[in-house]
Amino acid sequence: MFKALPIESAKPAFIPGKAAVLFFVIILGLGLLLRLPFISYPSQVVFDEVGFGKLVTAYGWTGARLFDIHPPHGKLLITAAAFLGGYRGSIDFSKIGIPCSESIAPLRVIPALAGSFIPIVVFILLRQLGASLAAAFLGGIFMAFDNAFVVQSRVIGLDTLLVFCMLASLSALLAARTRSGNPKIAFMLLSGVLTGLTVGIKFTGLAAPGLALVILLNDLCREKTARLRWMGLIHIALFSGVALAVYLLGWKLHFLLMHIPGEGDAFFRPTANFIKDTVDLHRVMFSANAGITTPHPYSSFWWQWLMMKKPIFYWLGQNAGIYFLGNPVVWWGTGLVFTWLMGYLVFARAGNLKRALPVDRNPILWVPLAGYLISIIPLVPIQRPLFLYHYLPALTFSLIAGILWIDLLGFTKNAPLRRQRISYYVVAGSCVVAFFLLSPVTYGLTPLSPYQAMLGWIGFGP
Repeated sequence: MFKALPIESAKPAFIPGKAAVLFFVIILGLGLLLRLPFISYPSQVVFDEVGFGKLVTAYGWTGARLFDIHPPHGKLLITAAAFLGGYRGSIDFSKIGIPCSESIAPLRVIPALAGSFIPIVVFILLRQLGASLAAAFLGGIFMAFDNAFVVQSRVIGLDTLLVFCMLASLSALLAARTRSGNPKIAFMLLSGVLTGLTVGIKFTGLAAPGLALVILLNDLCREKTARLRWMGLIHIALFSGVALAVYLLGWKLHFLLMHIPGEGDAFFRPTANFIKDTVDLHRVMFSANAGITTPHPYSSFWWQWLMMKKPIFYWLGQNAGIYFLGNPVVWWGTGLVFTWLMGYLVFARAGNLKRALPVDRNPILWVPLAGYLISIIPLVPIQRPLFLYHYLPALTFSLIAGILWIDLLGFTKNAPLRRQRISYYVVAGSCVVAFFLLSPVTYGLTPLSPYQAMLGWIGFGP
């Protein structure tokens, strides 16, 4: 599928140099600044916090068994942060809009931190995949200023955790491929841990081990000697074993913490046989997931996600509201470039063009392309209601692929930021401007009515 990068030519996990360090700090700072401040606002229950808040309270405070269609790992991480942050378990999560009886910030901090780190992981991944410093910085800026990621980072949810762990596991795996000895093993172990967490956050996180195995098996097939092939098999076994152990550990904690009879017993009652209970509960979860057929006013089909035709109304206050809506420059720009790339690859291959294709000049471009397909294809046949935030993993992979391609085409120069083309600044500036234009419905801080009219005018009518 794609050629394994030679050790000496691949990008390391962290790039030295003053400019790279400065860009790293800027992107990390923007990620934190745009997501963390005032995360206790609104001090009311927001959209999916109804379900996730109940589960976190059960894990850390009541112990009553509840049922969920998602694995427990993400909620356990949120529970740990809430406990350390002084949450007392008193918030009523029975419906959207209920005022919080204590600060909800400890429950929102883990999704906020995960969302804050996504832009910098994208920056690192782009450098690992061969992007110029300017291109990687542009990718980080796009992720930092995407309104959808900001909204999802500021509520109790799983999607920013999912995307962060998925990207970080890939980055650790790519770092392992460029090293040998103990550092290689360490990065392989880290990738396995993060992969286990990714699957344990949402089942859509299965894209992480799927992509990792594509990479590892591809590398294995290209090894020239039996010894190297055996080493490759050992690395695959190590990666898989660690990921499985982390996944099972989350379920062990789940059964230990939810130990009191509760509403979840109507779906499944544990028998104290860990393996049997885990397998049986998975069957019930998959069945319940497939059985969700009730339509939702904000649900959407996969083919609508790119155009953001169904933004999600998360919260309504006194003439203020929060919408899950992406930055049009990021979503539409990425979609346009990615469609251009995919179309070019298909028609160029079909036409048997003799000139080098982008994936021939940078074979590892297949990594984000494969990541996109592995993320989006399993969602296509699903009949139950899906939402715009289900597109976030695929969106991120398409952005990475698009940035790599425009970098290969020369849109960005392998030169200092001040020497980039005017079009570079126009694109980056447009992203920032679009973010601030939509920020009132991202943060829910200003009167809603004028922005409802604006959203309707550009086709996002709530």
